[in-house]
Amino acid sequence: MTAPKKGKDLLVGAVVGTVLGAVTALLFAPKSGRELRSDIAEGAQQVGDKTQQLAADVAEKSKQIVSVVSEKTQSAAGTISRGTSELAVKAKQAAAQVGQAFKKNGQGDGAEEVAAAQASVAATTAEAEEH
Repeated sequence: MTAPKKGKDLLVGAVVGTVLGAVTALLFAPKSGRELRSDIAEGAQQVGDKTQQLAADVAEKSKQIVSVVSEKTQSAAGTISRGTSELAVKAKQAAAQVGQAFKKNGQGDGAEEVAAAQASVAATTAEAEEH
């Protein structure tokens, strides 16, 4: 074969291959460009809608969790407050009993000890109520 014949055969082969490739692509293409763009736009819209729905669901769940945590926190704070008040009462009673024990054992009248203990308990109770 001569050089011009090789070039001509190569050119014919390239043209035939291009035409066959284009025809094959058109025959096997599932949809036209317009339909494909429409499907892509519809898919993007569905993804956007699902994202918005998911965001709304997350927001609702978050509100529910915040509500539950708030209720439990308030309940715990009330329980702690009641416990603190009960302990303060018990501490005052214990201070009075110590004073009575001092009086009973003849170690003075115990008034100073009782007053000091009650002042300490009162200060602790006031601090606890502030927090």
